Amino acid sequence: MWKAWRRIPKDIDSEKEKQLREEPLEKGDLPAMLLASVITVFLPVLLILLLLGGACYLLFVWL
Repeated sequence: MWKAWRRIPKDIDSEKEKQLREEPLEKGDLPAMLLASVITVFLPVLLILLLLGGACYLLFVWL
């Protein structure tokens, strides 16, 4: 893993970044990005809220 870490470029290539931004999205890119955002953001937040709600419920039911 250390060898792979050393191969990562330290400088940001602005030309390459500009070229990547100008490329059009493919057909399945938008649904894939939306699904990835739901999996990485929405589900963990929902899980944390459910755990907090469950802990509060159990705390007040047992008291």
